[in-house]
Amino acid sequence: MEVASTTPFFDLQQFEDVFKEHYPALFRYVKSIVRDEDQSKDILSDLFLNLWLQKDKLQINNIKSYLFRSARNGALKLLNVQSASSLTEENWDISEDAFNPLERIVAKESIRIVEELMNKLPTTRKEIIHLRLCGLKNHEIAKTLDISEKKVEYNMREAIEQLSYYMHNSNYDKATIAGGLMLVNIIFTLI
Repeated sequence: MEVASTTPFFDLQQFEDVFKEHYPALFRYVKSIVRDEDQSKDILSDLFLNLWLQKDKLQINNIKSYLFRSARNGALKLLNVQSASSLTEENWDISEDAFNPLERIVAKESIRIVEELMNKLPTTRKEIIHLRLCGLKNHEIAKTLDISEKKVEYNMREAIEQLSYYMHNSNYDKATIAGGLMLVNIIFTLI
């Protein structure tokens, strides 16, 4: 949902629509940084409360980029660090209903391997891939990270090359890695 630079939130319904549309992806993103569910909820509560309280003063061109940038800043402020940390297994919901026990073990192992490979990437590249998995487009990632769109494209290409290199030079089964990448993408799509 785009909010024009001169159009603040006029009513509660519009605000609720923005909340419902973006909260799940924002929660996953913040939780991957702070690694704590309650702190993630607190950060997002503050973000949306401030958004509502400042609705008449803010000029937002792209609400999705604005929300992800604000969520990132809140999470980093909480941690008092300058970089986001890695995706962890505890962030993945491999439900017992969706998989049988063997499938759950394979799924968790596949995701663990993908996480291990992603953790080898430089922080910016890892964060760009994470934001892409959260559904952001290049221009939205650029606004979120306060970098140029060309830098996002360059880092995305380099990250893909690095991941490809790591995959080809690892002792892991390629099908397991591919399955993990597919699961990561599916999980972020469903959220």
